[in-house]
Amino acid sequence: MEATKSVPAREQLNLRVIGHAIDQMPTTRPLLTVIIIAALASLFDNMDSKLLGFALPGIAKEFGLEPQKMGLIASSTMIGMMVGSFLWGWIADKWGRRMAFTMTVLIFSIFSGMTAACFSIGFLLGVRFVTGVGLGGAIPVDAAILAEFSPARIRGFAGGVLPIAFPVGTFIASWAALLIVPHFGWRMLFIVGVIPALLTAWVRRGVPESPRWLANRGRFAECRKALNHIGVTDEAIDRSALALANEPPPPRLPKPLFRDLFVPEMRRRTAHTWIVWGLPAMASWGMTLWMPSFFVKLHGTDLKQALAYTFYISIVAIAGRLTSYFFLDRAGRKPFTILGYLGAGSFLLLLTTIHHNGSAFAWGAAGYMYFIEMGMCAITPYTPEVYPLHIRVLGTSTAMGVGRIGGATGPYIIGLLMGIGKVPWIWIVLGAGCLIAGLATIWLGIETRGRNLEQLNPVAAERAAAMSRRNDALDLAAAATITIAEQVPETTKNRGGHI
Repeated sequence: MEATKSVPAREQLNLRVIGHAIDQMPTTRPLLTVIIIAALASLFDNMDSKLLGFALPGIAKEFGLEPQKMGLIASSTMIGMMVGSFLWGWIADKWGRRMAFTMTVLIFSIFSGMTAACFSIGFLLGVRFVTGVGLGGAIPVDAAILAEFSPARIRGFAGGVLPIAFPVGTFIASWAALLIVPHFGWRMLFIVGVIPALLTAWVRRGVPESPRWLANRGRFAECRKALNHIGVTDEAIDRSALALANEPPPPRLPKPLFRDLFVPEMRRRTAHTWIVWGLPAMASWGMTLWMPSFFVKLHGTDLKQALAYTFYISIVAIAGRLTSYFFLDRAGRKPFTILGYLGAGSFLLLLTTIHHNGSAFAWGAAGYMYFIEMGMCAITPYTPEVYPLHIRVLGTSTAMGVGRIGGATGPYIIGLLMGIGKVPWIWIVLGAGCLIAGLATIWLGIETRGRNLEQLNPVAAERAAAMSRRNDALDLAAAATITIAEQVPETTKNRGGHI
């Protein structure tokens, strides 16, 4: 790590100067490259996680599985994603976004390919769990990278490419399943999941480390190079420094600590992000992973027709995300979160009236998918915006980790309820979760559209810095006390044992 005092004065950047310079920059080709790479990683992330849903009917047939065990397999990836979300968020805040981003893509690519070689349920559960560990870290790291690189005026556009890429990944997975599974079986489907490994070479060339993260670590020369890479020139940095010359420099932020998510200024935001990720994820992942099986098991549809229905529904999902995406920087994140989750919950409750009618179920599921994807599109860029720099990935990944808990719970609950014949309760439980998330956003959500990241989080950042300074002072005092204590025996000895 470079010492701050050894760097020329010109290199003394701080978070306010960096944020101001990024907000003033034009939309450059290197910035668009970063956005595209992050979008592709998210596309492959979601594609891989959804391949299991399309393979699940074939897996159940090959291994003779009951609905309860099918739900356990569907949940295994989500449990891994939960672990990965917590783990990689901490790694990215401590050792950098770029390394974490590269490793998560490699892990989920390699282990997705290994799924094709699973010939026992135990091995399948283990491989899908490790695949989930990689999948769980990719999206929160992506979201933080885009939030920290993007000017405020297009941050919704940049962060919104991640949720847009999600249904495209589902679309590609459903298209691949429709072409591959009926002719070659479910194993061949997972060979497609190896493709993301090809991204890693491009990632190292196209995505620098976050300049905000580098500056907070005192690595100012690297920070300037990262800014130059995305199109922020030295002259633009100097102009921003001059514009903010009369403002005091922001405090140096401490290392990420889990307790910082619950300081008074952050409790409301943490509670809200956990709700909007956790409860709707039960429906989102449960419905997606079980969708082909719903058509086969509940409505007597053959597998090929079930995959076709799912393919068409994935197109509707893309439309829902696009509706939200094109207006995030105009209308804001909050309205689409509310509308999306309330609409999704309403359509899920409507499914309680549909019995043994595949085409009617397809229409109801399509309506649900349109609205749930609208809400998910809004909360993906919103989540990293509400956390300060030192816990941005930790806060985002923790919220998404709670979403993984919901995602693991949803498929398992569906399997249990199907196994005991309580199908209407599936739609009641999942629908209630979406409705609660929409209502919670009305009361707890804030609007982040067009606002500078540092301006969104000043109080929490100041408190974290103050706590860090206090802890440093306590450590110095403790060290001084130990030094004095160590000197006492020597003094006593020199005085012949008398004090």
